Amino acid sequence: MNTKVFISSIALFASFSSFSKTYDCIEVNVFEVDRENISSRAFARAAEIPEETLNIIQTYVRTELNIDKNGLEAKKGAEDLCPSQSSALELKGTVSDYKKGSRVMRYMVGFGAGKQKIQIEAELYDKETGELLKKDRVVDRKIGGLIGGSENKGKRDFAEKMNNFVRTALGMKRSKL
Repeated sequence: MNTKVFISSIALFASFSSFSKTYDCIEVNVFEVDRENISSRAFARAAEIPEETLNIIQTYVRTELNIDKNGLEAKKGAEDLCPSQSSALELKGTVSDYKKGSRVMRYMVGFGAGKQKIQIEAELYDKETGELLKKDRVVDRKIGGLIGGSENKGKRDFAEKMNNFVRTALGMKRSKL
């Protein structure tokens, strides 16, 4: 066997070794915000996200992960840790854009007025080793809806997208949105 092919095969196997590990718990942290970074319009909007909204998003993400048939029990980060760190994941992220939106504007004006947006630079870690398993931007936008849509619909839809982020990191099929 060619030495280069053999070494490449070992490197490829090693890069996927984390995915062969079985996880049964995930700690969902409250997403962070850099309130000092206003270097762009998106970061300036992100800096304005209320703490209450961050807590609501964390709750929706935990709820979505718990109701999905993914084999993971979702815990509330630092307040409620997984029983075994050796089979745990940690979900973190930083808000990089946020638009609260306006239900009234979506209903009365339409055409993108009053749109809602949540964008987070998400990171999924193996809790035991600290290894970064996946990093990606997760975004949800709302531009309409029946009678302007619901204020929390965007947060629930974002939670579904975050669940798919976790599922794809673990090599699972995406759930239907």
